[in-house]
Amino acid sequence: MRKLLSFLILLTLVSCSAKQDKAKEEEWRYLYDLGMSSFYAKNYSEAIAYLYKASKIAPKEPKIWNALGITYMEVGEYKKAEEAFKKALESDPSFTEAKMNLGVLYRKMKNYREAVKYLKEAVSDETFDKKHLAFFHLAKVYKEMGEKEAYIRNLKKATAYNPLFLEAQLELGSAYMDEKRYEDAEKLYMSLLANNFKNPEIYLSLAKVYYETGRFGKAKEAVRLVLEDKQASNLHRTQAYEILSKILVEEQRRTLRKRAVVRRTPEKPKQRENSKRFGIQIAAFSTLDRAKKLIRELKRKGIEDLSIIESSGIYKVVYGRFTSRKEAKREIERLKKFNIYGFIVEVE
Repeated sequence: MRKLLSFLILLTLVSCSAKQDKAKEEEWRYLYDLGMSSFYAKNYSEAIAYLYKASKIAPKEPKIWNALGITYMEVGEYKKAEEAFKKALESDPSFTEAKMNLGVLYRKMKNYREAVKYLKEAVSDETFDKKHLAFFHLAKVYKEMGEKEAYIRNLKKATAYNPLFLEAQLELGSAYMDEKRYEDAEKLYMSLLANNFKNPEIYLSLAKVYYETGRFGKAKEAVRLVLEDKQASNLHRTQAYEILSKILVEEQRRTLRKRAVVRRTPEKPKQRENSKRFGIQIAAFSTLDRAKKLIRELKRKGIEDLSIIESSGIYKVVYGRFTSRKEAKREIERLKKFNIYGFIVEVE
């Protein structure tokens, strides 16, 4: 009888303990959810209050400490954020998201050695489903350290792991522009447009590429798309007008230079129409190497009779020598089948 009574008491205690544990879990999860809702609403004071209460109920729960760390980081309480992330990792050393967030925190604190350490641990976890974010933050660290190659390399990994990660794509495009790798930047932006990422930031970036490579017609078209985009902000429109202004100034400068050359050149007898030759200008570059590279690419597509014409430091890639504009227009239509576009120019 005593044994039965002891068993019943033990069973009651276990049952009460289980109920208490369940009630505690429900309570901390409720407070955690309230804290996260406040965080996303940017009410950080309220978020910290709820999450801190949750941590008192479940001090070994890493999710709570990680959320507290993120919130403290948002309000600039870096020491408290560091303590919170470390408590998350003490509770669960394999909690990779906390490692990534600690790396982000150390970057903000300019402790780059520790930032690299924790972000590298995050990207090495094959089970981590936010690896693209870790590569992105690692790239940012290398940028601030002045290591350009590592910066671009990790940005490329971020976009490779998640091609829809637009922030990383735009950051990579900007990095290419800073390095004057205009061809790489153009390919990236065109790829985004092909994948239906059509927004004013991309068109604006393309306008900059075209301006830097001397393709003013395409640059003006990209500017037009920015100005017509209802999603464009006032900043986008201001930047678009600045690019357009630069284009018009550069076009005027080149026109004046050409006129000056004409005035210095002895007048030649007027040529009859049938003695003129017309070509199709496909592109223009600021360097001879880029022009030669395009010619190699076009020849691989079966386009021959290509030449480079240098004018005012711009290297134009020109196709064909036609006896009439009509003949040149027919050839322009044929080239469109190869996705090659150009306009007619007079050539010697």
